[in-house]
Amino acid sequence: MEGTVLRIEQGSLHDGAGLRTVVYLKGCPLRCAWCSIPESQSKQIEKGFGQTMTAEEVMDEIEKDAVFYFHSDGGVTISGGEALVQADFAKEILQKSKYIGINTVLETSFCGAYNEIQKVAPYVDTLFVDVKMFTSKLHKQWTGLDNQQILKNIRRFLIEYPNCEVRIRVPVVPGINMNLTELLTIACFVADLDRFVPLELLPYHRYGMHGYQALGLEYPLADTPAPSPKEMFALADQLVRTVPHLPVTALTKTFIY
Repeated sequence: MEGTVLRIEQGSLHDGAGLRTVVYLKGCPLRCAWCSIPESQSKQIEKGFGQTMTAEEVMDEIEKDAVFYFHSDGGVTISGGEALVQADFAKEILQKSKYIGINTVLETSFCGAYNEIQKVAPYVDTLFVDVKMFTSKLHKQWTGLDNQQILKNIRRFLIEYPNCEVRIRVPVVPGINMNLTELLTIACFVADLDRFVPLELLPYHRYGMHGYQALGLEYPLADTPAPSPKEMFALADQLVRTVPHLPVTALTKTFIY
C-alpha cells in the first residue's frame, strides 16, 4: 500500500504522550484561514512538498525510535493534512504499529465519512479531534465547509469506541473564534457528550506563513496576533467557571494543527 507523506518528524513531545514520531499525510478537505501547514492541503506532491511512500517504508522510519517509545511511553502519531483523506494508508500504519506494541495517536478534524473513521478507529489508542467552531455558518466561512458531519462523527465515535481516549482541541484564533460566546458554545457541546472528554485550547500562531510563501499564496491572517499566555489562561478560567465539571486546559506552547 502506498500513500502520500508530507514529512516524518522524530522526537516530538507535543503530539501525544512521551517521545513520538509524527507522520504528516497530505490531503485535507478543509481550507482553514489559519492553516499552519498549507503544503499539506493538496494530496498531490507540489513544489517539492511530499513523497510517495509504502506503509513498510513509513514503518521503517517509525521503528528507528522504538526503544525511546517504550522508555518514554511514547509512540507514533498520524497527522496531516487530514489523515481520513488517506484512511486506508493510515490504517496500515496504525495497524502495523499496534501489532508490534507501539502506542498510536490520531490527530484529525473528523471531517470525512464515518466509514473512513471506522477503518482506523480499532487501531487508535488516543484521538485528538479539532473542533474549530460550533456555529456551522462561521465554520463554513473560515474553513470552507460546515461542521455538521464533524459533530455527528464525534458523537457517534464516543459511543462506538469507548476504549479510545479522546481529547477535543480548539485552535483559538483572534477575530474568528476567540470570543466567549463561541468558546462557551463549544464547551457546552463537549460537556454534554455521552462520556467524559477534556477540552484543550490551543493558541493560534503564524508559522504557516512560510508555507504560503513557498506555495506562492497570500496568507489570509498575516496581521492577526497570537494570543498571549495570559489571554489563554483567562479564557480557560472563564470556561471552567461557567461550565461546571468540564476540564479545560489552556496550552501555551506552539502546536501544529
